[in-house]
Amino acid sequence: MKKLFNNHLLIGTLVFILISTVIACSDDLLDQQNNNGTSSSNFGTSAEQVETAVNSAFHPLTTPFFWGRVLHTGAFLRSDEYNVFEFGSNTAMAGLKANPGDRWALEPWQQLYKSIGRCNTIIINVNEEGIPDDDIRNSLVGQAYFLRAFDYWYLLNLYGNIPLIVEEPDLNNLQVNQTPPEDVWQQIISDLEMAQQMLPETWTGENLGRPTSGSASALKGKSHLYRKEWALAETELKKVVDSGIYNLLPSAQYGENFGATNENNIESIFEMQFRPVAAFLWGQDIPGTGTQANYLIDYASPGVSPDRGHVINPWLRDLFEANGDIVRRNETLLYDYPGAIGYGGVDYLTDFSEDITTATDAGVEAIFTKKYAGLDLGTREEVIAVQLGHTMDNNWRVIRYSDVLLMLAEALNENSNIGEAEGYINMVRERAQLSTLTGLNQEEMRTAIINERAMELAGEGHRFFDLVRWELADDYLGSSSIHGTPHPKSLVGGTFQTGRDELIWIPLGERSTNPNLNQNPGY
Repeated sequence: MKKLFNNHLLIGTLVFILISTVIACSDDLLDQQNNNGTSSSNFGTSAEQVETAVNSAFHPLTTPFFWGRVLHTGAFLRSDEYNVFEFGSNTAMAGLKANPGDRWALEPWQQLYKSIGRCNTIIINVNEEGIPDDDIRNSLVGQAYFLRAFDYWYLLNLYGNIPLIVEEPDLNNLQVNQTPPEDVWQQIISDLEMAQQMLPETWTGENLGRPTSGSASALKGKSHLYRKEWALAETELKKVVDSGIYNLLPSAQYGENFGATNENNIESIFEMQFRPVAAFLWGQDIPGTGTQANYLIDYASPGVSPDRGHVINPWLRDLFEANGDIVRRNETLLYDYPGAIGYGGVDYLTDFSEDITTATDAGVEAIFTKKYAGLDLGTREEVIAVQLGHTMDNNWRVIRYSDVLLMLAEALNENSNIGEAEGYINMVRERAQLSTLTGLNQEEMRTAIINERAMELAGEGHRFFDLVRWELADDYLGSSSIHGTPHPKSLVGGTFQTGRDELIWIPLGERSTNPNLNQNPGY
């Protein structure tokens, strides 16, 4: 898959070609059709043309304006896993301080609707006449259905009140109304059902990494779980398990889930595909590069000032250690050497195995994130030399098999099937070399699943959404402390407000051009 994307993204003019010949890119809600290029009347006449369009639909998600960087501020940093400090415009969203004019709200909205517009064109126009081969046609259109569902899933969970558009981009109909969230959920589920039917179980060769029927089942099960439809979630998630296609990597290879050497492996159900690039200066990102982990590290270097603190809040470290979870702790967290210079100097990084636990220059512990950073022991200068500045080619594992097992355990437990739930959570615990759980009641199992998800999926972008759907966000983010530790988000804008901070604000730029968009409550 990475090679397949490279064929289209390494060429400097590709984005312009796609914009002018397939679907025009716009800063408005949706892409606009370019009458000088390929139109709906002649689109879909060859598999090669549609494959290019499918690739172009994935493209907005790998830019710095979504998964490449911005999403990590808008969603991931809002959880209780990370400290947030005063650092430019990222502070407002991650620190739960509203500023509807910020780019951090605008850019995910634009990129997701850009992708949706391209998916709509594919779904509407590709037919048997243009591509007679059923398998080829279904594999292409099925990806568009999956991706449209994926796009709407994130729009719904980020913004809540969004327009649902399943037609081709229409320049004369840009001022659309918001759609009831229930209708959007139903569209997501419907699209995933289509994707399940049309996508293959596996891909090989250059197509490795494209979404599969298993990807669709996993996201569909996750959607039902978020809606508290436990039996439906169980059915869909068991399809993934019963397929026999996926498994957990061995304990010694747990860290390979986050590096660049074993991507699209047996544990991966869907990955965001990134690629290597030449060195770029701080913040000068280009599409297809992943900057997320290096940004997280730089944001929290302990030597900048005492109020910036540490990127990982201490409760997560304490949770690992209270459970004796050395395997996952060592692949999730990094400590800094005492007296580190911090950002702008040389940071000496070490794993936990070195038993160095504090950084004295800022007077606080410095706990860094290791996942996706591509770091090995050594100085920051060595890291930069290897990792080419702030860019990296690690694929981001959006859905892992361990996540499916824990979601399945949760669905079973909430449906009072506690014994079966134990089996699935224990599969994840055994890989982490932890003892198995037995004889728990429903509430005890619920707590165990919450903790297991925190340890297994730390820093992967699930925690904030989990807290919201569990209705625990106010408990964990709504006070000045977390697990007895001062809550750093209070430094940059306040604590979680129930009824407001479950969602981010509708972008001011979109509302200024579309008066039909109402702002979310509390903003």
